[in-house]
Amino acid sequence: MTTGGFRQNRKPAPPGELTRQRDVRLEVEAGLLAIARADIESGRFIADTDVDAWLEAWEKGDAVALPEASAR
Repeated sequence: MTTGGFRQNRKPAPPGELTRQRDVRLEVEAGLLAIARADIESGRFIADTDVDAWLEAWEKGDAVALPEASAR
C-alpha cells in the first residue's frame, strides 16, 4: 500500500474558539484519523456506491451513521 503525506495547511481558529479548545479539537481529530488509518490498514473496504450514498445523505443533512464495511 502506498501512503502519501498530507500537507497540513494551518487555518486560523474559528471565531470564538480559544487556543485550548482548538488544541482539544485537533487532538480529537488526530485520534479519529489514527482509528481510520488503522481500520483501512487492517483491510476495511467500503464500496464506492455505499460511500457515494452516505455522502449524498450527509450533504442533504440527513442523520447518517458511519458506513459499514462492504462484502467484497
